Amino acid sequence: MSEPLFDLLDLLGRRFALAVVWELRGAPYPFGVLTSALGASPAVLTQRLRELREAGLVEVDEAGDYRLTAHGRRLQGPLESVAAYAESWARLSPRQRSPRGATDRGRGE
Repeated sequence: MSEPLFDLLDLLGRRFALAVVWELRGAPYPFGVLTSALGASPAVLTQRLRELREAGLVEVDEAGDYRLTAHGRRLQGPLESVAAYAESWARLSPRQRSPRGATDRGRGE
């Protein structure tokens, strides 16, 4: 089943893809700086940047640096909301993450 949400999450879930989008939310970066900032191998980063460019989220500017496209910048609002949620979720204890009355397992687990 192919749905746009699943397709986007599949793309962003690939190693370093979300990190690239997050890192580029500010100024453009040259390839070497991105490689160092993310701790990514050049081969993996090259593949991710290619995929993000094909998806229309990242582009190369006149100086040869990578930056977000207009579509990539539109993704920043939702990602910042998810980041804020993740921060509050991370502060919860395991007991707080499990609702009252929840069973240990669901059906079929």
